[in-house]
Amino acid sequence: MHYRNRLSSPCVAALLLLLGACAGSPPAPGTAAVGGAPVDAAESATLAATLAVGSVRLETVPQPLTPALSLVVASFDPGLPASSAGLSRAGIFPEIRKAEARFMPVLLRQVLQDSNAWGPVRVLPEPQSTAELQIDGRILHSDGRTLALHIRATDASGAIWLDRIYRDESQPGDFTASGSMDPFIDLYWQVANDLLAAHRERSSDALQQLPTIALLHQATLLAPEAFAGYLTETDTGGYALRRVPAEEDPMLGRVQRIRDQEYRFVDAVDQQYVDLFDTMQPTYNLWRQFGREQAEYREDYQRRLAQRDRAGPRGTFAAMEQTYNAFKWSKIQQQDLEDLARGFNNEVQPTVLDVSGSVYRLSGSLESQYAQWRDILGDIFRLESGLP
Repeated sequence: MHYRNRLSSPCVAALLLLLGACAGSPPAPGTAAVGGAPVDAAESATLAATLAVGSVRLETVPQPLTPALSLVVASFDPGLPASSAGLSRAGIFPEIRKAEARFMPVLLRQVLQDSNAWGPVRVLPEPQSTAELQIDGRILHSDGRTLALHIRATDASGAIWLDRIYRDESQPGDFTASGSMDPFIDLYWQVANDLLAAHRERSSDALQQLPTIALLHQATLLAPEAFAGYLTETDTGGYALRRVPAEEDPMLGRVQRIRDQEYRFVDAVDQQYVDLFDTMQPTYNLWRQFGREQAEYREDYQRRLAQRDRAGPRGTFAAMEQTYNAFKWSKIQQQDLEDLARGFNNEVQPTVLDVSGSVYRLSGSLESQYAQWRDILGDIFRLESGLP
């Protein structure tokens, strides 16, 4: 897309209309617009009352906790409504938001690893009900100045460790040229600290059972009849351990091997998440820095608009041209980011994996590859166990 250096009168009028429409369409009844995306009224009220996390220091431990639970961080819900109408006017671009939903879990994974409290921390394309401890997130607001996430952590028994909204405000000095530290790193550090505190609140017996419950849950999904009776469903919809199969149970050994192979896929494609993170970070930081400046500008503009005399001057041409130049720069950055996002959403490098001497080639999006791999592992389990 090409832009002229100077504006004609019709362009000036169109731009002023665009700026005036920044508020977007009103939300549907029972919802509120948060960052351009509607959320339910209760979530919106909680967000409005949520204080920024402020300055946070990541808590680390000298050695992993006991047991060293494996964590799954699922790709976040981008928080987009069903209809995309009006989103761009609110500064929300679906392709960028979808890329953010993959970018943020990688950063959270890095922070959790830095805390040294956990076993393997993996980022998955979708939630995994059989994880020992799973973290889900939803993006409520992201404009470069404010980041708000709804984070929920649930263990294999169904117990909720975290279920809260985290909000952080960036400062001008947070956007460094090197981009070595994320402007909202305090938010991720706070999540890691809260997760560590939640672990300490749980009994040793309950924690020790989680790996077994997670494995038996996956076993029940693969072979319901063979593993019926080992787990019981609780009143809250979770799982409790009723009895444990023998350690030498061959069927359980197959389940464990299938589980290990499933994580092999995650480890094999993990570099693709890291590549997205590294490729996206410089442009993304520029985009967020500009978003922060634009958010402040819009607030200042609306404030001055409300205070001035309606019959007063409508502004100078130079001021309007400066606004247009900022708009032009934002569109260029938007296009760069959307190109990166589309490339990751639609096409990723083919992944080649082997099981028992057989080589499987997976292609398509990460979600598609993950679904293919799980289907293959399910077929392998049924063949080896003789189950239908």
